[in-house]
Amino acid sequence: MPRTIPISPPELKTPTLETWTLKLKTITPMFGGSATPREVDPENPVRAASVRGHLRFWWRATAGGQYTSAEKLFEAEEQIWGSAERYGKVALRVLEQAAGQLVKPSELVPDKGTAKTGPLEKFFLHPFNENKTERIPEASGLQWVEFSLELTLNLSDAEREHLRRALRAWIAFGGVGARTRRGVGALEVTADLPMWLPNKPEQLKDWFSQKPVENPAHTLLAGAVVCLGQPRKPGPSDPYKGHKAWRELGSFWARFRKGHFVEDPQTGETMPYTPMAGGKWRDHKTLLALSKDQEQVALAKPYLGLPIVYQRLGNSFSGTLEAVHKQGKRMASPVILKPIAFADGNVRPAMVILKAPAPEDIKIGDQKLALQLPDFDPVLDSLGADDPLEAARIAAQIQGFAVEVRL
Repeated sequence: MPRTIPISPPELKTPTLETWTLKLKTITPMFGGSATPREVDPENPVRAASVRGHLRFWWRATAGGQYTSAEKLFEAEEQIWGSAERYGKVALRVLEQAAGQLVKPSELVPDKGTAKTGPLEKFFLHPFNENKTERIPEASGLQWVEFSLELTLNLSDAEREHLRRALRAWIAFGGVGARTRRGVGALEVTADLPMWLPNKPEQLKDWFSQKPVENPAHTLLAGAVVCLGQPRKPGPSDPYKGHKAWRELGSFWARFRKGHFVEDPQTGETMPYTPMAGGKWRDHKTLLALSKDQEQVALAKPYLGLPIVYQRLGNSFSGTLEAVHKQGKRMASPVILKPIAFADGNVRPAMVILKAPAPEDIKIGDQKLALQLPDFDPVLDSLGADDPLEAARIAAQIQGFAVEVRL
C-alpha cells in the first residue's frame, strides 16, 4: 500500500502594513481648498481627499515616465491610489489640524502695492479679490495652518520609494488649497526635516533626477528646470515664513507677464520693470488683428497656461483664450512659482519649469485656431529665447534666480 504524505496548505502571507506620519505647516497663506469654491474652511482647512488629489498628481509627475502608455499609467496609479472600482494600497488621514488667523488679499498687500512696486504677491491671488461687477466679496485665507498627515501603506520597496519621491515633490513644489502652482499654501515639515526637506539645492537633483522623456503625454518632473533665488531667512516681523521669497516671486512674475525684459535700443541693457507701463509681448497686437477666417495664430503667452482673459481697456482686445482638449478649457501652467523650505531653516524663491505637452490648438470665442510660436516677438528676441518657457528661464536669471538645477 503506497504511503500517503500529507500536503500542508500554502502559507498565506499577511500583508505588512506600514504607517508614515508627517507633521506639516504652511509657510504662505492658504486660500480655497474647501467644498465651496474660493472658500477655506477655518475649522478643517485641509481635506484628505484634496491631499490625495495633490499626491496623485505628484506621483504621476515623478513615477509616470516609466510607463509606455496612458493605459499602463492608469493601471499602476489605480493599484496605488485606488479608484471608484477598487481600493488602493495607500490610505491617508489628516489629523490634528490647527489653523491660524484669517487674512484677506487686501490685508497681505494693502492698496494693491504701489506704482513703484507693483502688486507683489497679490498678483497670485486675483481669484480671491472682490468682484464688484458680480457682487462677489473678497475671500479669506488662513495663515500658519498646521496638520499631521498619516499614511497607511502596503507597498513593495520600489512602490514605497515612488511614494516617498511623490511626497517630497509635493512638499517642495506643491502645497495645500488652491493656486498652489503660484505659491499659495506652500509647505514645510516640522519634524524629521532631513527626510522631507532638501539640505541644499543640489539635493533636489539627487531626489528627483530621472531620465528625461521625449514628448511626454502628461506632465513630468523628469527633465524639469528649477531656478532658485538666494536663501531668505525669515524675520520675527514677517507675517508668514515664506513672505520674502513669495513677494520676490510675485514681483518677478508680474514683470515677466508684462514682458518687461526687453532691451533698451540705445544702451542694449534690459529695461527696468515699470508696473504702470504697458506690456511688451506681441500677442496683444496679433489678437487685435485677428480675422474670422483665420485658421492659425502665432502667440506666446498660451504656452504659459490657459485660459487667458483679456479685459477691455479703451480700444484694446477683449476676450478669453481657452485650451482645446479632452480635459476641458484649462491647461495647467507648466511653470510653478513658490517658496521652497530647506532643512537649514531658509526659504528660497523658486521657479520650476515642468516637462509638459505644449498646446496645439486654442479657442478664442467661438473660433478654434491652430497655435504656433511667433516668428518675431520683442520679448523672445531680447532674451534670445526660442519659446516662452526658455524666456522664463533666462528672465529668472536676470531677476537674480541664479542657481539652476536640471532634473
